[in-house]
Amino acid sequence: MTKTLQELIDASIFLSTEYQAVLAELSQGAEWDVDFSAPSFTLQTTPPVTLTPYLLGTESASRGSFVWSWQELGHFNPRVVSAAVQAKQAGARHEVSELTTDELPLEDGLARRLTLAAKAVTGLYAHYPARAGGNITAWLLLDGPEFELPRLTEQRMMQVIGESLTTDTAVDHNLAVASYAKLRGAHVEWDTDATCVVTVHDGAQRFWFDDHQITGVEPAEPSVGEDELRELEHQAQTHREALLEDRRAAVAQAEQLGEQQRVESAERKRREREEAAAAASSTSEREEPLPSELSREEIEAPEPEQPEGDVAVPASEVRDPDRPFDQEPTSGPAEPGRVETTVLPGHSGDAATAGPQASPHPNTTVMSRIPDPEFAAAQPGMQDEDAARDTREPTAPEPSEPATEQPVLRDVSEDTVARERAERETVVARETVAGPGAAEDDISAPAVVDGQEVETNEQAEKKGKKKRGFLSRFFDL
Repeated sequence: MTKTLQELIDASIFLSTEYQAVLAELSQGAEWDVDFSAPSFTLQTTPPVTLTPYLLGTESASRGSFVWSWQELGHFNPRVVSAAVQAKQAGARHEVSELTTDELPLEDGLARRLTLAAKAVTGLYAHYPARAGGNITAWLLLDGPEFELPRLTEQRMMQVIGESLTTDTAVDHNLAVASYAKLRGAHVEWDTDATCVVTVHDGAQRFWFDDHQITGVEPAEPSVGEDELRELEHQAQTHREALLEDRRAAVAQAEQLGEQQRVESAERKRREREEAAAAASSTSEREEPLPSELSREEIEAPEPEQPEGDVAVPASEVRDPDRPFDQEPTSGPAEPGRVETTVLPGHSGDAATAGPQASPHPNTTVMSRIPDPEFAAAQPGMQDEDAARDTREPTAPEPSEPATEQPVLRDVSEDTVARERAERETVVARETVAGPGAAEDDISAPAVVDGQEVETNEQAEKKGKKKRGFLSRFFDL
């Protein structure tokens, strides 16, 4: 049977007012505590009064909506939300959308109206708007033995109806009077739609209506006796028990739906975690991952490649240009080069053989690189290397740079100096007598040093001997 929200409100308004009067006497404006896990609603009176709470829903002023508690059954004790589930079931039967919509936008008095409608389908007629903080109000239905009502009397009936009409909540007063009489075990006899007589145990009252609004009340003769009234009271009790049975079934359904919602919530959270992990993995795949550990080859810089034919020198044996020049020679192989011997002043023929620099000490010899390829070819120990280089592919000549190396001072024995000086004097003498190039044509004449003939390097090479050069003898190669 189809009903409207207002019809449910009209059906409960008078009985709701009677229950609210009982609750006002119990609470006396005292503080309260609520425990939904127990569940319990305790009024801090003397002595305290503990009732059973049923959470219908919450009204949020900041959110601007009313949310039914059956939307989140998994968060509450099934008994606490059973009345809300019962209201939803009744709303589905009577096609009341306000009872089956999980969240409703707030309107003036909406939460109270929803609560009054829920009373008509649950049989719980006392309610309490509990302020939960943060502009949130939890609307509760309360139950307990303290709400056991006495038998309805004529005076009590008139007080309840008169109090209810002051709120202007009821719209169809005909419906409101008939529903109240049925729920309280009273008898109603309708003469016309404009008038009716309500009979209770101690008397009767006639109500006059105009357009479904009470316009007058007057005493009347009872329409039935005590036996009929007791039967009506029994029917009212049966109706309350039927609603209680519905609520017990709602508890079982709330427990089942709550478990289903918890499973769905856990599954939804699992999918969200998987999607977040997949998104993070996709992001990390697009980015180049950082190595957890670097190998030795990645840490150390590779050795520079040497051109083909050159002799690689380990980096540890390369002379540091910042190190002092007076250190001992390195133990590694020395690069072949040319040596210029400068004869110190004070000897004959010095002016003809002096090099570009003169040593300030009479017992030292100055060595430096001489960029003269013809002289390098005449040095012993260099011909083999030159021949090896001639066999390789020709390379582009590199531009020569001025020598920047500092002269290195080394102590040389007197015999070595005398032999080298004799060789130089012999070459100069040949060039002086026979002209340039004569020394290359005639090398058979022996050199004379201190009155003794000395074999030169050129003569030794002509005889098939390889005499060690100055650098080879100096570095013991």
